[in-house]
Amino acid sequence: MTIYAVCHSLQEKEITEYCFKKCGKIIVGGLDFNDMAWCPCRTEKCPHLERQVTAGDIPFDWGDEELVLRKLEALK
Repeated sequence: MTIYAVCHSLQEKEITEYCFKKCGKIIVGGLDFNDMAWCPCRTEKCPHLERQVTAGDIPFDWGDEELVLRKLEALK
């Protein structure tokens, strides 16, 4: 499976607006990756996506999964 993650440290406002208020599919919890806080999601098609990059297979407590890092469209 794939975990999509948005950096809470850099996009807190966008996550609050898009992921919690509009979409509602964000997973409550978080990831610590590269010394930054990330919000995970399993939604493949994000309507607010600006770009994304694959970080590869990452070992988690439950097993390896592909991690895709996302940047959301900036709020205006």
